[in-house]
Amino acid sequence: MFMSPLTPRFALRPLVAQLLAIAGFGLSVCLPTMATAQSSVANDGTQHSVTQVQQLHQDSLHQDHVLGTSLDMLALSATPNQTQRAFAAAVAEINRLDRVLSTYRADSEISALNSSANDGKSVAVSADLFTVIDACEAWRNQSGGAFSGRMGQLIQQHNNRQMSADSRANLAQQANDAHVVLDTATQSITRPQDVQFATDALAKGYIIDRAISAARQAVPELSGLMVDIGGDVKVWGQAPRATGWNIGLRAAGQRADNALPVQTLQLKNSASVAFSGKGARDIKHSNDSHLLSPITGQALNHVEQSIVVAPYAADADALATALAAMTPAEGMALIAQLEHTEAQMTLNNGETFSSSGWHNLVATEQNYGAMRTVASSNTSANAAWPAGYNAILDYEIPKVASSNYRAPYVVIWVTDASRKLVRTLHVYGSQEKWIDSNYVWWKRYGRTMSNLDTVAKPSRNPGQYTVAWDGKDDAGQRVAQGKYTLHIEAAREHGGHSYQTFDIDAAPKSSTQNSAAKDEFGDLKLRFDRAI
Repeated sequence: MFMSPLTPRFALRPLVAQLLAIAGFGLSVCLPTMATAQSSVANDGTQHSVTQVQQLHQDSLHQDHVLGTSLDMLALSATPNQTQRAFAAAVAEINRLDRVLSTYRADSEISALNSSANDGKSVAVSADLFTVIDACEAWRNQSGGAFSGRMGQLIQQHNNRQMSADSRANLAQQANDAHVVLDTATQSITRPQDVQFATDALAKGYIIDRAISAARQAVPELSGLMVDIGGDVKVWGQAPRATGWNIGLRAAGQRADNALPVQTLQLKNSASVAFSGKGARDIKHSNDSHLLSPITGQALNHVEQSIVVAPYAADADALATALAAMTPAEGMALIAQLEHTEAQMTLNNGETFSSSGWHNLVATEQNYGAMRTVASSNTSANAAWPAGYNAILDYEIPKVASSNYRAPYVVIWVTDASRKLVRTLHVYGSQEKWIDSNYVWWKRYGRTMSNLDTVAKPSRNPGQYTVAWDGKDDAGQRVAQGKYTLHIEAAREHGGHSYQTFDIDAAPKSSTQNSAAKDEFGDLKLRFDRAI
């Protein structure tokens, strides 16, 4: 396809590793897990027991509107103060690098480099920007052109539906043929007029790498950390459980927040996971992917999803994007040359291809927990649920100005025409003792359920969310056409309580309902339509 002859197995990009090493952090293995902690010895010679390891403080942070998506972090340390300091250092580093690497900011360093005033000029840049663009150029060469950080003009023109295929190809060709000069001695870059740098497909991973390093530098006592920005994840150190860090992978094409994972990766060493493929960022009036071919300029639609596990998030990010422009044979050949790197590709026809060591990362037992069905679903002889249709709820949790703000616990469920429970779509709340604050759901259904803790998720922080119902009941059986009600309830400590419903007419006809912001909810939108 686009591949040039590949070189033998090569090391990861040295400049990325060198910059991370400045802070004193290279690639490291996970600290002893709870299962082996009895033999762990600290630097001062003190032996730690299993009990001591299990007493690590665990805390999490969620923040929306970070790099155009959301940020989730989880840290393990000896004290709450340590985790908060680690979070603060990581967030500060993310914000700093956003001002360097974001092409969406007019005041960023990369936007200044891309300005017409710098066409053809040698421009001295920061170490971060030089490293990212140098890494983009290196992956462009190693992937035979399947990855490129030169596609700024193409991306800007992507919304122009009138642009011909020849025009797109010409823009791509001009960017590929241009001579970019990177002078390591002066840390300067010469960008030809035909090139606009767009490094997002590597920069987000680089920022994740740096965020981990910043947290570790600020809090050397930190035991474990996970950083997740928009689904790209890096883990380091002690995991919350002895089996390692569990990273759930959803099915290709599934974008609802309540979709269950189809695979779980178990990562016991420092590792990064990056995703690429069709998603919510895709243009709404087209089925085209937001990813573009660096060769033809056209949308890349043949790969539904690519997932890469690698030591550094920057490399995983670049590789996941490159795989979307490759055939499975080319993609797996590239991955096979890289140490400590595995990948899986899913095509738009459902075919899946995995690298040789992928199966070693996948948990053998898929046990995501389930709640017992409280009442049977509609079992009448009505027509079957309309094929391909989902009820899709888009909802917002607003940020409330309060000195003691706590994110609300949210429950979403579906009942039939006789008010019998059909499906509990999601229960958000990390402590079971507070779940009964959602008293409408709790009194009718929640207190009769078992294993609630196995499906509990962190309470909902301010932001936009999506939940989908595919017409199946809690037992996994497809329900009949008919009348149903979707319920959404929220309760907030030191705050209020909200409860709203939407009536669903499950028939093969699209419909939309809206509800204005009120109390604990922002705007709500329910769509009954073909699968998202």
